[in-house]
Amino acid sequence: MELPGAGSAALSAAVVGEDPEAVVAALAAYSAELLRTGDLALLRDAARVVSPDGGVLPGEVAWRLGYALHQSGRFDEALACYARADREPAHTSLADLAQLYAAEASTLWARGDAAASRLSADRALECATGSGDDSALGSAWVSQALVSALEGDRHSNRHAYARALQAAARAGDVLTQVRVHNNLGSLENEEGRYAPALVHLDEAVALWQHAVPSAVRALTCINRAESLLGLGRVEEALAELEHARSLTRDELSPLLGYAVLGSGDANAARGNATQAAVAYREAIGFAERTGDAQVLVPALAGLARATVGEDLEEAQGVLKRALDQPAALGQVSALLAAGWVALVSGQEDRASEHARQASREAGRRHDARGLAEALELQSMLAPMPHRLDLVDEAATVWAGTGHAIGLATNQVLRARATGDHVAEQSARRRLRALGVRDGATRIAGALQALGATERSGVTIRALGSFAVHRSGEPVPASEWQSRKSRDALKILVGRRGRPISREALCEHLWPGTLNTGSRLSVVLSTLRAVLDPERRLPSDHYLAADRQSVRLDVGAVEIDAVAFQDTAGAALRAIRTRESGGARHGVVEELERAAAMYTGHFLEDDPYADWSVEVRDELLALALDVRRELAAELAGRGEHQRAVPWLVGLVADDPYDEPAHQALVRSLHLTRRHGEARRCYRAYVTRMEEIDASPLDLADLLDGRSA
Repeated sequence: MELPGAGSAALSAAVVGEDPEAVVAALAAYSAELLRTGDLALLRDAARVVSPDGGVLPGEVAWRLGYALHQSGRFDEALACYARADREPAHTSLADLAQLYAAEASTLWARGDAAASRLSADRALECATGSGDDSALGSAWVSQALVSALEGDRHSNRHAYARALQAAARAGDVLTQVRVHNNLGSLENEEGRYAPALVHLDEAVALWQHAVPSAVRALTCINRAESLLGLGRVEEALAELEHARSLTRDELSPLLGYAVLGSGDANAARGNATQAAVAYREAIGFAERTGDAQVLVPALAGLARATVGEDLEEAQGVLKRALDQPAALGQVSALLAAGWVALVSGQEDRASEHARQASREAGRRHDARGLAEALELQSMLAPMPHRLDLVDEAATVWAGTGHAIGLATNQVLRARATGDHVAEQSARRRLRALGVRDGATRIAGALQALGATERSGVTIRALGSFAVHRSGEPVPASEWQSRKSRDALKILVGRRGRPISREALCEHLWPGTLNTGSRLSVVLSTLRAVLDPERRLPSDHYLAADRQSVRLDVGAVEIDAVAFQDTAGAALRAIRTRESGGARHGVVEELERAAAMYTGHFLEDDPYADWSVEVRDELLALALDVRRELAAELAGRGEHQRAVPWLVGLVADDPYDEPAHQALVRSLHLTRRHGEARRCYRAYVTRMEEIDASPLDLADLLDGRSA
């Protein structure tokens, strides 16, 4: 029986002894363990021992070091390592040559180099077939599958994965089996089959008991997150992505890029444009460091969609860069983003062309989600009744995928096309029940295209990033004249209609400075010009000021923070009314409506302003109360499946919320998601131990007892 760490010990001893033959022998004897641990420092030392001059590396050393470099995101170093490999069959076994070519093909695939990747994958299969080694065959068939995906040949891709799985099972190669299940899950996700994807990914999780590397487990979590997001389980998807990040410690690992990209997608689906943009920017940074086109292109596309409402010129520049990149799995995401942004900017011909290109590319690649969205984009540009035909065709595609958010959005589109206001409100309620927030109208897509036409007057967004709109159009930066005028408005928004003394406002704007009254008068004059540039209204219509104080008239200005506070307060009062014997109708709907209105933390772009901290904490606490009551109401009605996402979100926001942990485990158990229940129970125990609290035994918890 192989002892844990025996491989590292054997290789370390060989390195210390400067014994090249012992190095090669240790690598061959303990290959699985050494690949699992991925100790780059040790593998580099091993390479130095066998090739002290930095020249040719034995093939069996080169592919293992290259594989570890690839897994850590060091693609250039991996390719340089493969280039040093001794590829003479007289010196390197066919099995090791197969592994070398397969590893090289995978790295070239990640870089988006289809032609070179195909050459290496074919050599890998040739060598593996000649060797008769099942482990090598498994790796070779994986490389064939990857290249087939790059070429858009999904039939060959699936065939290759099936062959890889068979070979890996015969070899007892758990790492390759998990890798294949991960990739098959990813393939099902790409084609919009989210439930079948989870079957493969659950198989991968079941194999984790065999000491699977943390990076491979992280990939499983990332793929599971995409499946859950497709099924409309956004909070659960975000929890999986957070778990993936905790498993990925190397900041150069490409998996960090995938996890952050997934966070961007999940926040975009949820309507959190500010948080989505932050995640996409971070993912772009990872992709630039690793050269991973699979992350870079969708991250650029996502960033353009998340920022189009704030800076159209920047969004267009980001899109140009995305479309100029070689995308490893096609340009569907970039084409769709370009189409929606073109629609927003009034370039209908360009939007139509991007939609047609996206539709063709999505169809070629069996990308159901991309095809459905391309059809919806085309529908926005088509006259009736053809518009309705396109919407209905997209609905059929969405229904086939089980994409709950996509289907509900499609129902909003259809209702708007037919003028059915009741159906539209019903569809929007379904979106809120799925956790989609009102900020989705800030992200380039169907909801933004529909929502922009309904806005009028002055609206101020303070939940998330700060923005001011007049009749739906953002106020350009040039109109503000100074940062102080924006800061003054933010402070007044934080007061939510309550007056603030002139002295206090001046102290916030110019701390420690005397005689600032004239400066404040200039700032207030600038604000009035921003809110009413044509001066059609009385000077105090939006901004009321006298000699003592200043306030914003929240009856004249629509402020998202105020609307959320009012709606949430009413929903929570309805809960209390019901508890005292009042009516209970519509409580869930009102709580969902309030939850949807909380589109981000108060003034996220001013996290350190002292005057905003109290408001931010107050509104966050209110949002948590809403979600907590909503989860409790759903669980109390026996609707545990609907309660789970809200409980997952509560645990994510406060990892030490013991009642939320307990309710989550119970709800998962009652919906027969026993594996997830046990995993969440372990997380609950860990968190309680961190604060020296005694967790309930699982049996007591499931019996409904409380701490």
